[in-house]
Amino acid sequence: MDARTSLFRSQNIYKPDETLFAAAIRENAVHHAQLCPFYADLLNREGVDIGSLQTADDCARLPVLPASLFKRHEILSISRESVRIHATSSGTQGQKSQVFLDDDTLRLGTGMVVRMFRFHKLISPIPAGYIMLGYQPSDDNDMGAVKTAMGVTRFAPALHREFVLKKTAEGYQPDWFGVLRTLRRYEAMRLPVRFVGFPAFLNRLLLALRDENLKLRLNRQSLILLGGGWKQFSNEQIDKQTLYEMAEERLGIPTARCRDFYSAVEHPLAYAECENHHMHVPVWSRVFIRDVRSLEPLGFEQPGFLSFVSPLVSSAPLLSVMMGDLAVLHDGQSCGCGINTPYFEVLGRAGRSPLRNCAVTADELVR
Repeated sequence: MDARTSLFRSQNIYKPDETLFAAAIRENAVHHAQLCPFYADLLNREGVDIGSLQTADDCARLPVLPASLFKRHEILSISRESVRIHATSSGTQGQKSQVFLDDDTLRLGTGMVVRMFRFHKLISPIPAGYIMLGYQPSDDNDMGAVKTAMGVTRFAPALHREFVLKKTAEGYQPDWFGVLRTLRRYEAMRLPVRFVGFPAFLNRLLLALRDENLKLRLNRQSLILLGGGWKQFSNEQIDKQTLYEMAEERLGIPTARCRDFYSAVEHPLAYAECENHHMHVPVWSRVFIRDVRSLEPLGFEQPGFLSFVSPLVSSAPLLSVMMGDLAVLHDGQSCGCGINTPYFEVLGRAGRSPLRNCAVTADELVR
């Protein structure tokens, strides 16, 4: 069995094997260097010797690709005929990132997500009703967030899915009355309810319930599974604890049953909150926080650009990707949940103004 497959079949997803991780990275880097001329040239120009990557920390030396690169370029390490999924980012302004996934990536990625959900006890055989806090699927919608949200509904049998954003002749339109009617029905049936999708839409739903002085008492086994960030609704963003407390007050779902996830089209791995609402780093990834000017890795408690290293994707050279998010890395033992790997905290987006240098704007936000 190759190192990459062994890594993604790890039974304890929070017990790192540094040797195995580095071996998987070397395998993946060789694959992309052989099949992607762009990446081979990049390794050469950066002076990176793949064979010298012997530890997880060594992997920080891999060429870092900014996520924004995939808004302007299609970069592949496979033939077009081998593409199984074409996924785009969910932003509504400007160009969208485009990533192409093959069967091998999807196979390992599916197993990864199953292991993640199993570890956090988010899989249930009990049928549930779903409130999809996002877009209704359609043939012309390639957003990765839509595909991910639909995949999440496989972890408890779906009796019904109600979508906040429904496809109409005029495009996507919110249907809050339909959502409220469905929630009333779920409440009467005592059906476990799973909310899946963007936190901004959950916030708007909770505010509407508050404004109408409505309180629902949903099944206590209900779950809130959020992901995708606040996107264009960043001006409405509130802290997670406040959002979770509003959900408990208005929906009757305990805060312990509220979980946020981090993922991105450019980095299609899943990071789930623990019981203390921290996102620990699993065995198949390493997180580096990079200085906003030098891009050198920083230590714990120092804010900078959020950067990931993982060997998951075989269809494109996504080994080392830097996001537009500012974040800080914490020592995992400070969490207290029993998971000891480091956890990261997203502080916000960098470079909000297109007319200003991203690093300067990020530096100001950090300070």
